[in-house]
Amino acid sequence: MSSQAPCVASATAQKPPAHADALRALKNRLHARFPEGRSSHLTEAIAAGLGFASHAALRARLGSLPSNRLPPFNAMHFLGRLAALGYEPLGSFRRPVAAPMEKPDAAFADLQAALRVLGMARTKNSTSGNVEWGRYLHGRCAHAFGEAHDLGKPAERCAGNARRRWHSGADHSACLPGWGALLQGRFLRFGPGSSQLHFLRSLPLADGGHVHYTSAVVDTPAGVQNREELLAAAAMRAGVLGWTSTRLPQWNWRTADDGTLVLYRPNISHSERLHQWEGSFQRWLLENQRYLLKGASAARRQVIKELIACPHLPLQVRSFEDFHGAYLSEQKPFFLLRRPDHFDDNCHYLLAMWRG
Repeated sequence: MSSQAPCVASATAQKPPAHADALRALKNRLHARFPEGRSSHLTEAIAAGLGFASHAALRARLGSLPSNRLPPFNAMHFLGRLAALGYEPLGSFRRPVAAPMEKPDAAFADLQAALRVLGMARTKNSTSGNVEWGRYLHGRCAHAFGEAHDLGKPAERCAGNARRRWHSGADHSACLPGWGALLQGRFLRFGPGSSQLHFLRSLPLADGGHVHYTSAVVDTPAGVQNREELLAAAAMRAGVLGWTSTRLPQWNWRTADDGTLVLYRPNISHSERLHQWEGSFQRWLLENQRYLLKGASAARRQVIKELIACPHLPLQVRSFEDFHGAYLSEQKPFFLLRRPDHFDDNCHYLLAMWRG
């Protein structure tokens, strides 16, 4: 059309180049996560993730999209297309363990044996003493497992004096675009098991206090929950959110014979998280909460409390653009059904204050 004749001034305002930049950034991010993927295969998988049957179909629609942003990205569709092209994306989400750690030592095996004996005894005579002894043995097993795998402390063994305790959050060092769509409610639940154990680690505050974050989750599915398709789906969900899964059936201290143990951990190590926590936006919000809330409007107070409470806030952001791409474009409000119109503007204001 004559109105779109090429010129320097109008070309920068056209939508296709902006979409092309967004596509390029998306592909670079996914190539870093799946370096073994061929460029043409990643391109086709990205098209599937954006809701198109092929890359050609996506390119044909770019100019008619309503804004310079791409359609919502469906990570599961992306992974499905990769699998159809001959890749095994699930392998990228599983964390192997060293051979000596595949099975427990003798002391842990003794605890497992004691629990099995107790389980048989409780079927004949369930007393309060047996219940208390069972809780003690389970606690010993959880503590020993956490120490053996360097996970932190079981949640029930952590003192209640932490300034804040965050449940499992997306790991922004490895999560895939579209991770926010997998959240159901406030918390992540990776595995199919009905009993999950959380491990916590501490992050320091300037006044000597600390916060806790979830550093690992142990799931012990049994019976119909311990099926390959359910475990594989859980590992895929965990991978999209930047976590890994490791099956350690010989470490399972639950008494069910048809059960297993799956360990879920974020990709980022505790030492790396400590480094990112230093000077992070979320730490600044938490340490300056009283000052920020004083005299703030009701809308801004709501945003501050939301950002402090949310476990999915990225630590490594340095600008509002980073924050929008990593968080605002993905995450629904933690406490609210939808994000109010003022939310992004208040985030922009707070980030500007933080950067000084």
